[in-house]
Parts: sequence; C-alpha cells; structure tokens
Amino acid sequence: MIFGLGVDICENYRIKSILEKYEDSFLSRIFIPEEIEYCMKKNNPVPHLAARFALKEAFIKAIGFGTFASYKEIGLVGSSGKKDPVVFGDMKEKINTLQIKNIHCSISHADNYSTAMVVLEK
Repeated sequence: MIFGLGVDICENYRIKSILEKYEDSFLSRIFIPEEIEYCMKKNNPVPHLAARFALKEAFIKAIGFGTFASYKEIGLVGSSGKKDPVVFGDMKEKINTLQIKNIHCSISHADNYSTAMVVLEK
C-alpha cells in the first residue's frame, strides 16, 4: 500500500552558487559523508549534489504531515548503478512508527536541473 509520494526538482545553478559561497559548511550541514565522498569525486559534482538535495526534499514531501527533518537524516548511498535511500535519527524512528516497509526512489540530473521521486510503501 502506498503511504506517500514526493517529487522535487532542483535548479543546479542554485546548488552551485551555494557550494561556491559556503563550501564545506554547506556540504556537512546537508549531506551525509557517503554522499559527499561520492559526489565530490565527480568531474562536476553539482548535478549529483542537486539530485541528492532533491531526493531529501521529495522524501519530506512523501512523508507529509508538515514533517521537519534534518537533511542529514535522509541520504542516498551506493557507488554505481542503483542507489539505496537510508534514514537516520528521528526520521528513522518516524518511519518505524508509521510502519513504512519500503522506500523507493529515483533520481536524475541534466545540465540545468536535477530531480528526484520518492515512494513510501507500507
């Protein structure tokens, strides 16, 4: 049974300008270490970071209820091919309380935009 669906699109230039201005403080406030390591190895890390930012936003939309979450409580891990969403801290507790059994996600990025979709299944 589908519990929630979230979709988000991110303009890559916004992530690029924030990254240029705040660098490591931005990365460490928003992304988990595995995401930072994966993205920063890329020739152009911006679309990869933007897609993960969109994933965090889509996840929050999918869970609903005006939920506030630290972006670092939601991540995407995996080095190649299919990536797996992970949740930590209070968000993990909320997922367990709501009896969410599966988290499905998809990300995509291009030159100007990155997007993500999240489906939460009970």
